[in-house]
Amino acid sequence: MLYVARDANGAGPWLWALDVDRKVTRRVSFGLEKYTSVAASANGRRLVATVSNPSATLWSIPILDRLAGEGDVRPYPLPTVRALMPRFGADSLFYISSRGAGDGLWRYRNREALEIWNGATAALLEPPAVSPDGRWVAFVIRQNGSLRLHVETAEGMESRDLITSLAIRGTPCWSTDAKWIVTGGNDGRGDGLFKIRVQGGIPIRIASGPAANPVWSPDGSIILYEGANVGGQSPVLAVRPDGSRVDWPAIRVQRDGERLRFLPSGKGLVYMQGEMQIQDFWILDMATKKKRQLAHLTANATMRTFDITPDGKQIVFDRLRENSDIVLIDLPK
Repeated sequence: MLYVARDANGAGPWLWALDVDRKVTRRVSFGLEKYTSVAASANGRRLVATVSNPSATLWSIPILDRLAGEGDVRPYPLPTVRALMPRFGADSLFYISSRGAGDGLWRYRNREALEIWNGATAALLEPPAVSPDGRWVAFVIRQNGSLRLHVETAEGMESRDLITSLAIRGTPCWSTDAKWIVTGGNDGRGDGLFKIRVQGGIPIRIASGPAANPVWSPDGSIILYEGANVGGQSPVLAVRPDGSRVDWPAIRVQRDGERLRFLPSGKGLVYMQGEMQIQDFWILDMATKKKRQLAHLTANATMRTFDITPDGKQIVFDRLRENSDIVLIDLPK
């Protein structure tokens, strides 16, 4: 039986074969081509497969007093061909890119791009979390089928795993003093939102129930996160760092993405809103709790992650296009 799947480190998806008699599986594609579907002819002599040739690029749109549109969107130039999941930290932009089998972590500063984490070691499937001072980056890596929370210096010179018993879910976030990391996960007693001391210690549960992709407000007073996925949408929930609940306006965001970011000033929460892959940008005034649409976009591309430039004037977001080719494979007689 032939099938497509990612490997244990998250790279791929590749083409695999399962020997149904011996119950042994092996990878049968050995290049960098990523397969998304496969089918066989009735006589078993030919395969037809879909080979993915995706593109991922970064774009920017200004935060204006009026509704911005597609005409306001500009490419965000980077020296690497592939770029997605942007995160700003101090004077750098961190993002995900690849030049091989899996996506790794890159830093762009002073018009130079530096690879911080090689995706061939373990592919990154979630955006990085940058400490407020830009000195440290936390990200989730998949190795041997498990997810681990990893911390690296911005220069890639020092790294370590945060040893926790959590099954991590989504991307983490730093506290304003860089002493804590908050993340969704499961500690064996159920889903929840947890604080992890960067210097080590037992994770502290601050909310129960499904939780993912938290964002910590710049003043440190509140943590927002995505709750249970229902029909492809997740509610935005709020707690204080001590775990006390906060009433929050009804906002729902699409799953499979990181769609919440605070303005650097903390005066507004920018979020993605939409039923389809094309998302619009909205803002919630933190003082009045009033919502306003910032942008209406129409380009045919999947939008997953964004961040706000340090000056608070631009939204930088990714666009992914799943270009594919159909290939015919003749099997040996």
